[in-house]
Amino acid sequence: MSFSHKDWDLTCDNTLTCRAAGYAEYDAEDGATVLLTRQAGRGAPVTNRVMLAHFYDEPWQANPPVELIIAGRAVGTLSVAEDESWQMSDAQLALFLDALKKDKPITFREQGSDYVLSGAGSSAVLLKMDDAQGRVNTASAILRKGKANEASVKSPIAAPVIVRAPVVDQRLRPMTAQEEALIKPELLRILAADSDNSCSDDRLDEPWTIAQLNQHSSVVSAPCWMAAYNGGEAYFVISNDMQSAPEWVSDSGNYYENGVISSGMKGRGVGDCWSYQEWVWDGKEFMESSRGDTGRCRAIRVGGAWDIPEVVSQVVEP
Repeated sequence: MSFSHKDWDLTCDNTLTCRAAGYAEYDAEDGATVLLTRQAGRGAPVTNRVMLAHFYDEPWQANPPVELIIAGRAVGTLSVAEDESWQMSDAQLALFLDALKKDKPITFREQGSDYVLSGAGSSAVLLKMDDAQGRVNTASAILRKGKANEASVKSPIAAPVIVRAPVVDQRLRPMTAQEEALIKPELLRILAADSDNSCSDDRLDEPWTIAQLNQHSSVVSAPCWMAAYNGGEAYFVISNDMQSAPEWVSDSGNYYENGVISSGMKGRGVGDCWSYQEWVWDGKEFMESSRGDTGRCRAIRVGGAWDIPEVVSQVVEP
């Protein structure tokens, strides 16, 4: 599930791990972002990461200390975490959450500069996070604590296991003239019959590619659409003799290698936010193995600030 209110977002993935991300107001010059993550289940802690906007700066350095400032008062220095981020201690996190509840101003100070975080929308998002995991009115709730039985707290859901099958061709290759004559007319008929088809005729006129998956099936990539800073290919699974109906995978893929179709799309041209998706060949079909994004477009980092998955899986070799 996903939910947004003002400057905060919530995403709970298919394992019921929830991530709440808060940002500065859209037009803030020096902004911060905080990611709060919690797995489902009793006793699961709330973890945190803090990132300051250094999109146009030199490569990130962990040396300058960062302080948490609540209502103008310094409450300690953050510790260095992974992925160019910082982390609040348990005590600092408790003060931080209390400040959000009471609508106190929160900033992070680095080398004399204050990086602002907005609390607008946090109460609605954190309440929704507690509700999604069954914590409302229990002692483990973030926002609305109570004495309700912890039996209401939902257990984590196991990530689906996908067994990746070996493939014949690890990469796509141009179609031969014979393959084009056999395959393209049928796939073009399918695209023409689909009212939601996003492919343009100009792109479909470009060369198509193919990779053999096994002795029965192949994957075909057809150039589909092009926008200002993104492009998509239409992917199909076909029978090698074209005696059975092709199976549609996606029109937003843009790369194939070794049985995996992947997609990466910019949220805007500067590349400060992305969405991603992957499908893995299991020997019968391409299974969605991951989907998510990097959070809001806030010029925090090149490539985006966070990894916020909607779908996760465990991909294993046979």
